[in-house]
Amino acid sequence: MQALGHPTSASELRALAWTTVLVPMCAVYARSASRRLRPGWPRLAALLPTFPVFIYLPCMFNSLHLRLFSTFFHTWLAANKLVLLAFDLGPLHPSLPLLPFILCAGLPIKLRAGPQPTEQSAPPGPPVADFLVPCGRSVLFLTGLALLFPHTGSLPLYVVHYLYCAQIFLTLDLVFSSVGLVAAAVLGSAMERQFRAPLVVASVNDFWGRQWNLMAVDLLRASAYKPVGARWGRDAGVFAAFLMSGVLHELLYWYMTLEPPTGEMLLFFTLQAVFHVAERWARVAGLWRPPKAVAYLVGTTLMVVTISELFFGPFIRAGIDVRMIQEAAEAVELVRGVAKRLIVRLFGAGSN
Repeated sequence: MQALGHPTSASELRALAWTTVLVPMCAVYARSASRRLRPGWPRLAALLPTFPVFIYLPCMFNSLHLRLFSTFFHTWLAANKLVLLAFDLGPLHPSLPLLPFILCAGLPIKLRAGPQPTEQSAPPGPPVADFLVPCGRSVLFLTGLALLFPHTGSLPLYVVHYLYCAQIFLTLDLVFSSVGLVAAAVLGSAMERQFRAPLVVASVNDFWGRQWNLMAVDLLRASAYKPVGARWGRDAGVFAAFLMSGVLHELLYWYMTLEPPTGEMLLFFTLQAVFHVAERWARVAGLWRPPKAVAYLVGTTLMVVTISELFFGPFIRAGIDVRMIQEAAEAVELVRGVAKRLIVRLFGAGSN
């Protein structure tokens, strides 16, 4: 089985340059085709040439972090948005101006819905604090985790895996908040946050519906939950959404390891669907209404145990966790070195 090469600055910058060119080109083509064709199968057929590009883009990266983000941004979100666009659904629409269309197609952003400013009220500026605070928090805690991970050998397994969950959340929140900050500044529009507080949750429904990766939740709702639920009922829609997520995570496993999927991602999300439906049934029947503290303890423990046993297992066996921790530590050292050189130049120039 082919292994991923070691990332270098040249290889990753080259991949980023190609991505910066190809994604806007595909978005411009998709918008142009959608403006000329009515929603339906002909529009979908016209958009099909863009899908191989989005499928291939993650393969250009050797860095696991960049490969992960490209898989999510392009192979998952962009392709899903274009499928929905073909049927006049989802966040993209041919009437969007060109720049918002390109950014919304290629990035995990969603324009915040709300009343438009009137002539009497000045338009609000970009919500800098909405994204700067999460960025600063994530940088601070990720630095702490990078320093902590070499000393976690004596900690219980579930504690270490909870720290993995924290690292994943903080990394994604840092990237998504940075993207949202730049997009809000460029477009002058408010952006919706994609994460809330997923490290402590009251229930499975709370985690998947209101806390974690809300952009993906919206797309799964539009592409799987609503069409299946409208025909076969709410519970079937829930299973369809989780099964689709499971298939996408099996694809992520292949991108990250270049090994055949194990089926554990699909099993994990199938169990999450079972918990989701069973929890709702229990609440409706009045069988599960615990105190808030108990709900948070049970909900968080259930998520950590199932993630530890099923979700992390295949990645840990493939050594992905070790390599990603190494990449994170190298990133911290790179930032520290750049900051040190900047400080030396500034104070050195000042002393001269």
